[in-house]
Amino acid sequence: MKGRDSGNLAGLHLVRMAGGFGVVATAGIALSVLIALVTVLQPFHVRVPPSFPAKRAACTSSAMQIVAHADDDLIFQSPDVLHDVEAGRCVRTVYVTAGDAAKDDLYWKGREEGSRAAYAHMAGVPNIWTTADAGVPGRSIQLETLVGAPGISIVSMRLPDGSRAGAGMLVHHFESLRRLWDGAITSISTVDGSATYTGTSLRETLAELMTTFAPTTVRTQDWTIPFGTGDHADHIATALFVQQANRDFRTAHTIYAYGGYPTWTRRPNVFGADLEEKRNAFRAYAAHDSMICLSLWCLDDLAWSSRLGRQYVTASESTGNPARGPGVKVTAASENAASGQTAGRAVDGVALGYPIDDTTGGPPSAAPEGAGSSWTIPLRRRSTAR
Repeated sequence: MKGRDSGNLAGLHLVRMAGGFGVVATAGIALSVLIALVTVLQPFHVRVPPSFPAKRAACTSSAMQIVAHADDDLIFQSPDVLHDVEAGRCVRTVYVTAGDAAKDDLYWKGREEGSRAAYAHMAGVPNIWTTADAGVPGRSIQLETLVGAPGISIVSMRLPDGSRAGAGMLVHHFESLRRLWDGAITSISTVDGSATYTGTSLRETLAELMTTFAPTTVRTQDWTIPFGTGDHADHIATALFVQQANRDFRTAHTIYAYGGYPTWTRRPNVFGADLEEKRNAFRAYAAHDSMICLSLWCLDDLAWSSRLGRQYVTASESTGNPARGPGVKVTAASENAASGQTAGRAVDGVALGYPIDDTTGGPPSAAPEGAGSSWTIPLRRRSTAR
């Protein structure tokens, strides 16, 4: 109260000095006081960062996000990504486009800096990265690794933003991922001139990035909805290319499709500490994106808040036997060691089991009705509603 009273006295003094401009001065002082009060009263949260090992010889499991723009992972795939970072999994995110919005290099480079800031914030380490090549033969693709948490890395492919509808933009000769997917164009070039891709070579590059990193979890965007149904065309086209490339990645893993803009019509399902930490990471990113305003007086703030409060998985596909992947825990209500029906048999990758073959599959024959086995992939703390 003392600070507010002092502000009022200062306001009166300024009004007397302003003379004929007293009304304007009063309005200005009132606005300043209001902004100051909002800033003071707005809750401020400091997250205690997780203990992240400075050096790790290897990761027990890994996750790769392949998304269109340098915030799609933070908006649509978190808190799953956040949980992976906190759990110490190897996490690599691939941004397929520069998300440049037809603006100059300063804008998309700022978005890349925002992504680095967000991951450093989630890991609780300084925002210091090393830069190398991603290692795809014949391609120049930037790979950045977080120094304080070397299991975290970012790949930037820098293809052009194709616009919400996917028609492309004049500055990029109307090249877009949607038009490449539809066959309207035969190739697409990066905004920095580092590479040109056909549909086939883009698929091969994405498959190579997956194969090199060998994640047990792959996340992309929603491949289940058609273009023009509310989501950004870059989101859908990226998901379609990734789903296609995923067929060439044969290591045991599961790929998940995450809903985009249309999820705002579904009930919020991110709450509490998850929502707070998700917002903090997004704010670290947004500080470097000049097109985002998260202040209370910005009209866009409501839209961002709505998106951050939701995360929905719309589809998944498994390759190989992910239940045998690193870090997977198998539990059972019961088992019969004498007949060889152990809990592990339930996830042995063999389709036939009891009563056709007692030595494979599950649930064990000795289990009570309704009881069986379960296996947990170190993917998220809680299941994500669909």
